[in-house]
Amino acid sequence: MNHRASTRRVGGFLALLMMSQLGVLAKSELKPASEPGVPLAINAISAQETSLVFDVTIPAGLGQVVLEMRLGVDAAWEESSRLEVPPGSTEMTFRIPRPAMPMAFFRLKGNGPSAQAALVSEELNYVTIPPLQAEVGGDAVFHFKGTVDGSDKIVINRDGAWWNHLHWGWPSDAVTVNGIRWSPKEKNYLTTLKPSKFLPETFSLRSATLEVIESRDTIALECAENAVIVCVDDTPLGASEYEFKIHFPAVCDAPKLSGGTSGLLTIAARIDGSDVLRITRTNAVWEHKAWAWPREVTLNGIAWLPQETPVFSNEGTNTFLPAGIDLSTARVVSRKGRDLAAMHAEKEALWVWFADNPNGDDFYELKISFH
Repeated sequence: MNHRASTRRVGGFLALLMMSQLGVLAKSELKPASEPGVPLAINAISAQETSLVFDVTIPAGLGQVVLEMRLGVDAAWEESSRLEVPPGSTEMTFRIPRPAMPMAFFRLKGNGPSAQAALVSEELNYVTIPPLQAEVGGDAVFHFKGTVDGSDKIVINRDGAWWNHLHWGWPSDAVTVNGIRWSPKEKNYLTTLKPSKFLPETFSLRSATLEVIESRDTIALECAENAVIVCVDDTPLGASEYEFKIHFPAVCDAPKLSGGTSGLLTIAARIDGSDVLRITRTNAVWEHKAWAWPREVTLNGIAWLPQETPVFSNEGTNTFLPAGIDLSTARVVSRKGRDLAAMHAEKEALWVWFADNPNGDDFYELKISFH
């Protein structure tokens, strides 16, 4: 076991021990054990007009599922909705009116045919803030500030922001978004209180940009079809402060015009830590950030040793991109890896991030197409 693995595991055990002594074990530690397979869980939440919509999974053997809500940490749980489970169903959808309060907690309770204890899911925290508005310069801004220890992902669309914790410890204290406290849970949803868009249509999702203010490791931005995905990966030991802004310019999301040469770029590597790669039409530059240097690196099958040659020229036998490529048309068509593999396209460059937070290393592959 390497130093990184042993330290991480000891730290996690001590944190769990301290939590149990304080009587604040996570809900997942308190619920009855379920059969292997599909969990009882809230997998997604979205704001649709005046409603909240919950997509949930249900293990076998449950006849009824209740969506419960409470409006504060010390408040009592109250039933919001109840659904009968059709035989063989593993997925269902709850729809309820948006809460009138700016914060609420949700969980699921499953009742089986027997008198055994009810199965209880993990909690989900719902928080509201005002819609994202323009700051000086005309951009709407999503301003994040908080402590991160591991891997976290925030998906932002016009209806809200979904925060999903992936590896190691989630924040020990509330983070803030635009000055509003956002309580740390494994999954959180941030939206607006009134039936207005979290990100109004007058601001562009496709042209979002990242401004890093404070970071000791990786903050990655990726633009999806109808969302922006921000990944924060803190691979060094312990936790650290992170602060960044996502800028949404005040322009319409006009479709991109296709042009230039079509092509496919496959980036593969064995990652143990964090790395960032900048690709232009003339070269690729590898910046190693934490833990071990990558191994088995290839660009379209061409071997590369970034530790010895961090700048890889796109020429001769090392040509990995054809001439005439329009980098701004890049999109991810497939990815492999247990943690972060992300890409952001700009007019003159591509930014690619890899981060591997779990113990040991893993093989990563990112396929990017141009059209």
